[in-house]
Amino acid sequence: MKLSKEQIEFIDDYLIKNKVKYWDVRMELIDHISNEVEALMKVGSSFTNAMQAVHIKFGNDLTIKRLNKENTGWDTFPSLYADSSGYNKLIEEKKQGLAKGFAKLQRKALKLFFTRVKSLMLYACVLITFLYTKEFFTLKTMHKTMLLLLMIMSLTPCLIALFNIKNTLKSLTINTALLSSISGISFVNLFLLAPKIFLDEGEQLSFTYIFIVFALLFPFFYTAIQLFVNQLKKYNSIHKKLA
Repeated sequence: MKLSKEQIEFIDDYLIKNKVKYWDVRMELIDHISNEVEALMKVGSSFTNAMQAVHIKFGNDLTIKRLNKENTGWDTFPSLYADSSGYNKLIEEKKQGLAKGFAKLQRKALKLFFTRVKSLMLYACVLITFLYTKEFFTLKTMHKTMLLLLMIMSLTPCLIALFNIKNTLKSLTINTALLSSISGISFVNLFLLAPKIFLDEGEQLSFTYIFIVFALLFPFFYTAIQLFVNQLKKYNSIHKKLA
């Protein structure tokens, strides 16, 4: 028995009321819940009873409590909106899975970065430019410049997300991709700011050290930006088709 358009819309509204705010998670859940409800209705269950059964199957509670009219005790009755802990747990599990998936994609992207002629040429030009500027700036200026450049690169996904803030906040995939892509900012603090604690007053990190840090972090941030942009384009395209 196929569900009607109104019943599918009810499921979507039910998920929204149960705080499943991400559209990509809702699309997946709508498909899964619809199949489960249809299967139960085929063996004689009503739509309402089927929804209740699926609600519980996801780990949600079906009982809500309210004070009775006399304020002497509690009345309990079933409600599809009593509890959504099962969906919250599901979202957290999906978030962790997406973060692992994004990390895997970035490792793959880094391998491609060091095997493609185009990216290697870009990398070489950037490093040569870095070495060339050594002759024109002091060590302190070089340190500040590299720190600023790496900070900007690490936060570029945030700037891109600001122009797509609505889609970023409403998609779990894009949201997780953003958080994963900017996680490298901790490396900037670790390698360029933290070591200064151990230096004497007025002492600077060596040029060789700064160059090595920049050479290591540039490919990481470059691929992170590419991956986030690709994820954003992909899921924006899917969302437009569904709208």
